[in-house]
Amino acid sequence: MPGIVDSLATINSFLRTGLAIVFVGLLGLGGWFGYQVYSEGDRALRERDEQLASVRGELTAKQALLDQQSREVEEQIEQIEALTIDLRVKEEKIQKLDTSLRLLKVSHRVGWLTVLEQDTDPATNELYTVAQFVEVNEQGEPIGTPQQFRIAGDVVYIDNWVVKFDDEFIERAEIDRATSLVLFRRIFGEHQTPNDGLVIDAVGSRPQAYGTSGVTSEFEQKIWAEFWTIANDEARAKQLGIRAAHGEAPSMKLQKGKSYKVLLRASDGLSITPDSSPPPVVGKPAA
Repeated sequence: MPGIVDSLATINSFLRTGLAIVFVGLLGLGGWFGYQVYSEGDRALRERDEQLASVRGELTAKQALLDQQSREVEEQIEQIEALTIDLRVKEEKIQKLDTSLRLLKVSHRVGWLTVLEQDTDPATNELYTVAQFVEVNEQGEPIGTPQQFRIAGDVVYIDNWVVKFDDEFIERAEIDRATSLVLFRRIFGEHQTPNDGLVIDAVGSRPQAYGTSGVTSEFEQKIWAEFWTIANDEARAKQLGIRAAHGEAPSMKLQKGKSYKVLLRASDGLSITPDSSPPPVVGKPAA
């Protein structure tokens, strides 16, 4: 019996040891699985954090890029607006310059000179010319009554007073100073003295070319009434915006059967040029 008991005790000890080993093994295996699960979760968490950090970095970079592009767009818009304003200003300057240049070059037809007769005087055997002068409006219609004159020879002078304003007034097309002013005083031939010439506009009167309205402005009255005073007073002329005030007497050698137009340039004085178009029909003067 003692041998059986010892055998049983040995088996029992062996079983307990085996069970212990199995238990310990199970604990180790459980720990290993637990560690694996923990490690996987921790790794997944780190990977997620890394992905989130990467996404945040990408978003931050994209936001910075968007902000930069937005600033660039705003700067471009500002540049476009500035260029648009600059272009508008330049266009206005170009238009003003174009208008100014046109105004400075505008010529107004203020008179017609028509040769009615040209022949040799049998009594003196000298050439004489009979011509007609008439002032006209902007439409080329006669103003006032046409005047005829006879001169010895064929060269005629048109004596006039002219007032030329500073270009800035002409450029701005100011009412009173948008063009040069002229007063026709008299017409005479080269073999006559000016005092023997045909009087057109009496000194102190308003030139007919500016009298279509029947009202003489105070500004014009002052100029014609004080013409030589203004012409000799630099400060006074400057105050009135006058660049020059003086007398002129352009001349022309007249030819039989021809007509001539008398022009006044906005920024200059008179010119006499031949014109092949028919002279104005002389009848009832234009109002």
